[in-house]
Amino acid sequence: MIQNNHVYQYFNNLKMKKLSLILCGGLAIATSLISCNKSEDKAGATTAVSTTGATIEGKKVVFVNTDSLLTNYQFYKDAQKEFENKGYRLQVDLGQRERSLQTEGAAIQQRAQAMTQAELQAADMMLRKKAGELQQYSQQKQAQLAQEQAKKQEELYSNIREYIKKHNAENKYEFVLGYSSNGGGILYADNAVDVTKQIIEGLNKEYAEKKGAAKK
Repeated sequence: MIQNNHVYQYFNNLKMKKLSLILCGGLAIATSLISCNKSEDKAGATTAVSTTGATIEGKKVVFVNTDSLLTNYQFYKDAQKEFENKGYRLQVDLGQRERSLQTEGAAIQQRAQAMTQAELQAADMMLRKKAGELQQYSQQKQAQLAQEQAKKQEELYSNIREYIKKHNAENKYEFVLGYSSNGGGILYADNAVDVTKQIIEGLNKEYAEKKGAAKK
């Protein structure tokens, strides 16, 4: 019979990979270690964000915390919820179809002793055909959902790329790096050149405006 449990699990997490590379799109891609000079900050003190960025060999550099970006970008959170719901609905749909086929098989089994050999063979072929069709249906629906997910993922990347380009028109950074605490090419990033908050606020404002316009 069709195994459905993996469907919901597969689409339950829309975590985007390699986002740090996308954040550099249209500007630069860098994976080198950043060394930023800290002023005399006391331990535990809050460091003010510099909109001018640090400089490396005359190049202006800032970074975006990709973990915080995904956690706080409303577009991402809405997309994650959307695909969790779609994955759950597909799981329910496939489960209902499978149970219906099982019920049909059980009914035939109950009548088996009163059926001729030819009737039993015909019923068996019919059940096998329906099981194959259900398997094909499951695969098609999962492929369709995967395509929708890929399209939404590209839209996420595009939103981030285009917003950073617009944001950079004013600030003129040569490098916008993607930093993640879970690993990556950047081993250290000074909070003084962290522009994550500004990027998130700008992205969410732009997304809210688009949603508002779509509802009109």
